[in-house]
Amino acid sequence: MQSLNVEQERPKNRHGPGHSHDTSSSSTKMYFVVCLALFTMMGIIKMAMPVDDINDEWAKVGAASGGWGAEHNHPVNDNLGSGSSVNPNSPPKQYSTPAQTYYPLKGYSNSNIDIELRSDDLITAIAPIVALPAQPRSEYKMYQEAANFVPEDLLYDTNTPHGKAFDFILNRDKRKLSGDDKHLFQRFVLTLIFYAMGGTDENDPKAYHTSSSARGGWDSDSVHFLTGLHECHWVKKSLEDHFWGILSIESESDQRVGVTKCNEDMEVTELRLSDLNLVGFLPEEIKWLNTLESLDMQNNHLAGPVPSALGDLDELRYLSLDGNNFSGSIPDVFSALTYLERVYLNFNEFNGVMPSSLCFLREEGVLEDLWSDCGGYPITCTCCTVCCDMVAECDEMASQMGNND
Repeated sequence: MQSLNVEQERPKNRHGPGHSHDTSSSSTKMYFVVCLALFTMMGIIKMAMPVDDINDEWAKVGAASGGWGAEHNHPVNDNLGSGSSVNPNSPPKQYSTPAQTYYPLKGYSNSNIDIELRSDDLITAIAPIVALPAQPRSEYKMYQEAANFVPEDLLYDTNTPHGKAFDFILNRDKRKLSGDDKHLFQRFVLTLIFYAMGGTDENDPKAYHTSSSARGGWDSDSVHFLTGLHECHWVKKSLEDHFWGILSIESESDQRVGVTKCNEDMEVTELRLSDLNLVGFLPEEIKWLNTLESLDMQNNHLAGPVPSALGDLDELRYLSLDGNNFSGSIPDVFSALTYLERVYLNFNEFNGVMPSSLCFLREEGVLEDLWSDCGGYPITCTCCTVCCDMVAECDEMASQMGNND
């Protein structure tokens, strides 16, 4: 019976019935103090702990985008309301798409993105100046299928000199020019001339070419082309040049080849590529070397028509294309070249009549020397100073025949 008497076993309040609420209030206060102490300790411990792996990834994203990473501050979204909570281990709203979309962590490096951006930048700048070679012949074989001409496609086609030149500027050129660099056109055109005339880049890992010694052409070491230096330093200084330079100050003793002179703005004024066993053609884009005063291509194996773009080189004073295989008619484009003093077109395969624009410059007393294969067939010229026979002989007197008719 005693074990069933619950009321008798219930503890009594020693303070009496009127003080039962004091015990409850003291317990609540004690519980609150304990919780506050635990919460404070947890906060201190959390602040002392290292940032977890997920925050490390977003710290990298923050650093890449120029902001603070998670190691300094948890991401905060300005669009969140004051009552919203933010999970410190998740990206803010503006990064709600996978990180790989903007700052890829795996599979696609930032260097690939940089190359694509540079490619777009350079294509936009260079494509407007690209031109197909005029009157395609066998030496223009790589262009004959370009009926629907798209400059961008040509620049990406590394089977063409244009594509090889663009590939160098984009991928291998140590100067890393941007699309708005004032020397971009100059550097591209000189590189294009190198490849259009059978050039082989010794530092190119791609097997673009066969041996230049077996088929004609030149390599980048011949004239120090395609180096990391400014293109005004793409020149080969020979020991012979140094020797004769000591004995004479006349320009005739200068045996250098390549870019032999630039003005104070680092713009090419003299290009000498004579006696280098060059094969191929002279590209239309040469017009963009618009500060050129002297162009010497003599004694090579260049072929095809002379580009009409030569008529845009209004600073030109000296033009030597003799001793090549140029063919077709000589373009009548020289009337604006009012500084032109010497022109050598002999020992080629030209035909037709000497352009009236060159004869006009002779009559005006501007053009002092004009040589061509006018010793009979195939050139008819009444204003040339010297006529040659396409082989080896030249006669100054023969050039005067018919001048007084």
